[in-house]
Amino acid sequence: MRYFAAPAPTTRPGDAGEIGGAAVPMTLRVSVDQAMRTVFSELAKRFQIDHPGTQIQLKFKRSQELADELERELAPDVLVVRDVDMHRAAQAGQVKDPAAFAANRLVIVTPPGNPNHVFTFNDAVRSGARLAVCAPELACGAATARVAESLAAPLGPAQTERTANAVVDAVAEGRAEVGLTYSSYATSDEPRVTTLSFPGDAVSVERYSIAVTTKSENQNRAQQLADSVRSGDGHRLMSAFGFGAP
Repeated sequence: MRYFAAPAPTTRPGDAGEIGGAAVPMTLRVSVDQAMRTVFSELAKRFQIDHPGTQIQLKFKRSQELADELERELAPDVLVVRDVDMHRAAQAGQVKDPAAFAANRLVIVTPPGNPNHVFTFNDAVRSGARLAVCAPELACGAATARVAESLAAPLGPAQTERTANAVVDAVAEGRAEVGLTYSSYATSDEPRVTTLSFPGDAVSVERYSIAVTTKSENQNRAQQLADSVRSGDGHRLMSAFGFGAP
């Protein structure tokens, strides 16, 4: 999968660099866990506005794939992946000073108004309502399994979806009456669905880290991007898109 350019602001090239007094554009390649597609597209657009002359190219994939690519492909300037995959990259010396900055957690998704009165994980899996869950190989599917084991509430019959978004769509379109997916996907689809947290969701939390790669040729600007993501404004934007504090 190739990188694609974030929406470019209509401003003149600026302080990316200077040669003979002329501004030199700079490109940052950023590899991001696919759960953060929407919020990072917005973050990249804002960073480009604040740093004229900088173009951000984004790649979205599963965290494990992005971490694996560090050894095989042209390294990005910035890596944004799950903590477990960032730890692997750090152990291999591929990133510098990684820092956790956001968390995703499992939520219950229902039709607007929660007509089946589903408030707990047990309600979701035992109410008899048609249930949609993430495929087990997805991060949200693994989170669902962790919660089920922690609460001793095994899943009954459920339709398995290939993406976290598909769980939300199944509920919104009436193919399921309740779903279990990550908060970032559900929040972006309100008011098509109602989103509910539930007791015992702590074991479902997936934390994300950001770091500049050791092979980046734009270390200073890449670090500025990482710092902006971890800033107060960055955290507020993350919250608006359904991500919590790490």
